[in-house]
Amino acid sequence: MAHLPRYPLADRFSVGPWQVHTSRDEVAGLGQVHKLEPRAMRLLTVLAQAGGEVVPPDRLLEAVWPGLIVTPSSLYDAVALLRKVLGADHIATVPRKGYRLATAVTPEAAPAMAARTSILPAEAAEPRLGPRSVAVLPFVMRGLPEPLSFLSESLTGALISELSRQPGLVVVALGTMLTFGQRHPPPQQLARDLGVRYVVDGQLEQHGDMLHVGVQVVDGRRGTQTWADELTLPTHAWHATAQGVAGRLARALRFELNDLASQEAALAASDAQVQARAFAAQAWVQLFARAQTPDTNQRATRLARSAVALAPELSQGWMCLAYADWRAGHYRWSDEPRDEQLARALAEAERAVAIDPRDPDAHYVLSLAARHFRGQRQRADEALRHCLRLSSSYAPAYGLLAQSLERQGRHDEARAHCDKAFGLSPLEPLRVIWHFVRAEAHLTTGDPQAALQEAQRGMAVNPSYGQLYMVGAVAAWRLGALEQAHEWVIALRQHPAFCSLQAVRVTLARSFDPACIGQLEQLLDTLGEAGLPQQ
Repeated sequence: MAHLPRYPLADRFSVGPWQVHTSRDEVAGLGQVHKLEPRAMRLLTVLAQAGGEVVPPDRLLEAVWPGLIVTPSSLYDAVALLRKVLGADHIATVPRKGYRLATAVTPEAAPAMAARTSILPAEAAEPRLGPRSVAVLPFVMRGLPEPLSFLSESLTGALISELSRQPGLVVVALGTMLTFGQRHPPPQQLARDLGVRYVVDGQLEQHGDMLHVGVQVVDGRRGTQTWADELTLPTHAWHATAQGVAGRLARALRFELNDLASQEAALAASDAQVQARAFAAQAWVQLFARAQTPDTNQRATRLARSAVALAPELSQGWMCLAYADWRAGHYRWSDEPRDEQLARALAEAERAVAIDPRDPDAHYVLSLAARHFRGQRQRADEALRHCLRLSSSYAPAYGLLAQSLERQGRHDEARAHCDKAFGLSPLEPLRVIWHFVRAEAHLTTGDPQAALQEAQRGMAVNPSYGQLYMVGAVAAWRLGALEQAHEWVIALRQHPAFCSLQAVRVTLARSFDPACIGQLEQLLDTLGEAGLPQQ
C-alpha cells in the first residue's frame, strides 16, 4: 500500500481527461469547469500522489483532515463528491483496503517532478523568516456597500494581531500588508518577496443580510493550497463578532501551520536548537492537535524530552513535557505515583512560564497542574484568565474555565464559556472536554437526557475519553436505561483513573469547590448503583 506521499505534484496535473488546478480548487475537462471543496481537492491530490496504489482509509483521514477528529462518513461523502465530478470509474474502491485512482495521473512537467523527488530546487529554499512565517493579505471585498468598506482592514488587522500572539509564528506586520490593498500578487511571488512560507488570502462577500467570510492558506514554496475555512454570519452582528471571527481563524491557522511545519522539520540538521524546536513542534501537535490517548501522550513525552535535552531553555519543550506528565499522572497512564508525576508536571509548567511568560500554552498547562496537584483552584483560574489576556482566541482556556465554574455551582456561566470555546474552535480535538462539562452541567441541573446526548457527542469526538463514560453511565441510569449504563460502567473500568468509586474520588475531588462537593458525591452514588465497585 502507498506511503503518503509517493511523490509531490505540481499545482496542475491531469487525471485522465480532467485538468486539475489545485491552488484554484478547479477541475476542468469535457467542456466543463468544476469548483471543488478544499477537502475534496486535498483528497484528489492525495490519491493522485499515490500513483494508482491503494490508500487506506485511515491514511486518507489523516492526510485530508489533519489534526481533526472526523468519522468515516466524511471520507465517504468526499469520495462520492469526487466521483460525481470526475465520473465513478476514475476512483476505485478496494474492499477492506481503501481507495485508489483507476486513471493515470500526468504531471504538468514530468522532468521537474522527477527532480523534486530527490531534492528541492533552489527557489524552494527555506524562507528568510523561517518555516512558520506567514503573511495575511487584506481580505478581498466582493459586493460590500461603501459603509462596510472598513471590514477588510478590520478583519485583516484582527487576524494579524491574533496570529502574532501565537507562540512560534512569525507574522508580517499590518502596515506592510495594507499596502497591497485589493490588488494581490500571486502567492508564490508574495512569499518570495516577503520571505515567508505561507500566505493567508481571504475574501468577504455579502449575500442579502448575511456576510460570508472565506480564507485559505497557500504554501508559498509550492504554490498549493494547504487549508481553507469559511463561515457565515449576520452582517449586522459584525461589530460584536469581529474578534470572535479572527480568533476562530487564528486558532485554526495555528493548528494548520504548526502541523505543516512539524511534518517538514529539519530533524537531521546539525543545529541543536533547530532539532529541539522541531521535536517541540511535533510534541505540540500530538498534545493539542490529536485526540488525547495513552499513545499520543507517549509520543509527545518522547519528543518533549528530546527537545529539552537539546535545548534546556526552550519554553515549548518544557510546556509539552509538563502537559504530557500531567496527563499521564491525572489519567493514571503510567506506573509512577500520581502525586509525584503531578508535582513534576507543575514544576515543569512553572519553568515554561518563567522562560516565556507570554506563552498561553504554558499558562494553560500550569492551570491544569495547579488545580489537580494540590487543589490550587484560585491559582489555576488566574492562570487561565492570564492565558486569555495573552490570547483572546485561546479556546481551551474558556473550556477549562467552564469546568471550574461548573464545579463552583455556576452552571449558566459554565455553559456560556463552553459556547465561547466551541465558537472559537469548533473542530478542536480538546472539545471533548467541553462536551464533558456540558454533560456534567446537565446532570447537575436535573436534565439527564441532555447529559446523555452531550456525552455521546463527546464519545464521537474521542471514544477514549473516560470521563464521558462516567457521566454517560449516570445519565443512562437515571433515565432507566440500565443496560446502557452497565455497558458504560464496564467501559469505565478500563480507565485506571475512573475504574472504581475511590479512583473517581481521588481524580476529581481536588477540582471541586468545597461547597459543591455534594455534586461529586451524587455522581458517585449513582455510579455505585450502576455497578462501579468501591475499590
